[in-house]
Amino acid sequence: MPWYNRGMTYQLEQTQYMLDHINSYNGWDDYAPSYIHNLSLEVAELFNEAYNEDAWEDADALLDAFRGLRRELPLDEAGKRYGAAEAYEWMQGGHSSNGPHFLPGISRTTPNG
Repeated sequence: MPWYNRGMTYQLEQTQYMLDHINSYNGWDDYAPSYIHNLSLEVAELFNEAYNEDAWEDADALLDAFRGLRRELPLDEAGKRYGAAEAYEWMQGGHSSNGPHFLPGISRTTPNG
């Protein structure tokens, strides 16, 4: 189920790449929470880039994708999603530049990307 409007034209090239990548999965049941969490951090990083560049359509689509990914994660005993504090920090732009970066070309800080 796509989390974005396929008819949109995004300002950042990476936005369409990321959204297409997310939507290429056929469900999330076979993926560890850590994998989904790391992917959500990549989306958060790109969201911040879009937000800071006033690419509002990109930011809106990426926020929807981030929320959708986070909702796929299990809740802990306190009712928080897996990695919630770190995800919140990344959405605020306060992340480390040596984060997961496993999708080539998504981030300016991606090694060899």
